[in-house]
Amino acid sequence: MYKRFARLICLALVIAVALPGCSAFDNAIADAMRALGASPGTIYNFGTDGQLVYEVHCRSLDFQRDTMFDRYNKKGEKIEDSSVIAISCGDNIIRTVGFTTVYVSDSAKDSLFANSQQFANMRIQNNDRGVPLVNFAWRAVKNNFTGTQAVAQLCDQWNNPIMAFAGSVSGFGTDVNKSTMFQIKRNKTTGYVWISRGSYTVTDAALLG
Repeated sequence: MYKRFARLICLALVIAVALPGCSAFDNAIADAMRALGASPGTIYNFGTDGQLVYEVHCRSLDFQRDTMFDRYNKKGEKIEDSSVIAISCGDNIIRTVGFTTVYVSDSAKDSLFANSQQFANMRIQNNDRGVPLVNFAWRAVKNNFTGTQAVAQLCDQWNNPIMAFAGSVSGFGTDVNKSTMFQIKRNKTTGYVWISRGSYTVTDAALLG
């Protein structure tokens, strides 16, 4: 039994390290398509009570940390990255800071739930036995290629529910601090949701019965 688990652990770790991530590659392609106007979407800002306070739809857009506001000491050494987000919207620039900012591609809107509050106070009980190390390693590989059917509950930075979506979900880090990009595949359509300065929980759909 232990030898079998050891082999599974080794195999999972080797696969996780050796294989490239197809979904990560897809994400890089999506960045380029978004900037070129082939993947239009909407930027939302949410206030402290989870209420929508700003919305802009852009055909061509991209977002990044605004380096103009990086802080430097007298020696010219950077001491702190900027918290300001620069958003390219068509030929214009939007700068925003302090809000929970969410981007939703048009192709992801069918994955959104009309009522995101239903996932805010969930109680789940699972009695299955598993091997956590194998589970984590295998999931890392699986998410890089196919994603996992899941429900993601997004909240603002004060934990007010603002949005929820479901599908085959993979997550990626981005160049903007405190942000995550989600790739959602649903009904043969691939969409993207990005959240900055927010909280979220992604739950395997299998745990929801």
